[in-house]
Amino acid sequence: MTTTMLQFHDRIAQARRFLFSRLFRNLAAGLGLMQALVAHWLVLVAGSPAAGRIAPWLLLALALAAVNVALVPRLMRLRRRNDAVAAAVQRYIDLGVATLLVGTAVAACWLVVAPAAWLPVPLGFYDAATASWLFRAASAVLVGWVAFSVGWSLSVGQARVANTRLRVELPGLGPTLAGLRVVQISDLHIGNRLEGERLARMVERVNALEPDLVAITGDLFHDDPIHLPEARHLGGLRARHGVFAILGNHDANVGADRVAEALSRHAPGVRLLRDELARLELPSPFYVAGVEDPGGRWFERRLRYRALEELRSKWPGDGPVLLLAHQPEVFEHAAELGFPLVLSGHTHGGQLALPLPGGQLNLARAMTPLTRGVYRRGDCTLYVNRGLGVGGPAMRFHCSREIATIELLPGLRAR
Repeated sequence: MTTTMLQFHDRIAQARRFLFSRLFRNLAAGLGLMQALVAHWLVLVAGSPAAGRIAPWLLLALALAAVNVALVPRLMRLRRRNDAVAAAVQRYIDLGVATLLVGTAVAACWLVVAPAAWLPVPLGFYDAATASWLFRAASAVLVGWVAFSVGWSLSVGQARVANTRLRVELPGLGPTLAGLRVVQISDLHIGNRLEGERLARMVERVNALEPDLVAITGDLFHDDPIHLPEARHLGGLRARHGVFAILGNHDANVGADRVAEALSRHAPGVRLLRDELARLELPSPFYVAGVEDPGGRWFERRLRYRALEELRSKWPGDGPVLLLAHQPEVFEHAAELGFPLVLSGHTHGGQLALPLPGGQLNLARAMTPLTRGVYRRGDCTLYVNRGLGVGGPAMRFHCSREIATIELLPGLRAR
């Protein structure tokens, strides 16, 4: 790789660190700017002369950005006080994300349609007046579509649960274990509108699949320890050969030991793997390994964990091992160490994706290219689950919640 390319990748990494290390403040500042942009668009479409006065709108944008930067972190802290405050904050977050999306549509229209209106010399029939008309028409269509999509994602889209089924040929799997069914769920984010009866129904959905093994790949809880007793619902999970779980970055924020204690007390049937390797009591050797997310590195690329190397040294190699790792960015390291199958989550599949085949163009692409579905590297297969819960707003577009059933077969590769 050339020096220029290395410098380019380094700048991209720096930009990602700046964006994600101050995520809430950056989003809050962006929200203020988008609030002003959407307000200006409404005034412009209405034909008001006030839209042409740029200076007041710039001042409004800066003021709203400053207010949101000061307000949003405080709201995030206040929501832990009681359910009413939490509900109000959640509605503000929903509205804020909707505003960001609509504002992005308005900005796209300005960038695509409006430039001709700024040129000092008219371009034939495409003069300033025509550009203004095209901007209003195109932006109305695009903003209308985005607004409809936001409404759909907040209602129908976020309520859907997909039952994904796939087969994976696993090297070293004994013939007697052919057809072993692993049901994976991930990113429940209990406390962020997945608790109580709704969580209990999700558990019933999993049990209805009659799994041989249940794997929960992290972020069981959202960010408030007050919801830890909800772990009792996870105690209702049933699988012939065990229910295994690992902790994600949000669990680390709640407190890894707190979550572990809550599972031990309220869901003793869930085996929490904290950088551990477990051999299942089956006719031929089969192992489940779980690496614990350390927290604080949720946006980094090409993660390498020393715990993975330690787990690899404990694996006898007389049978296959299923690795549970919350973040898909450990895939490269896991493949290097010879783990044949990795189950991850973390990305939520992006939650919001363009309606294209595969849904790979989604919000999670800002974090990782490993956003959802099956990936392969050599003899290693990764499956990234879209999750049962949500992070932030309860919005899902072209990215339903997911329960994945993975049927294991003897062989060399996935199909």
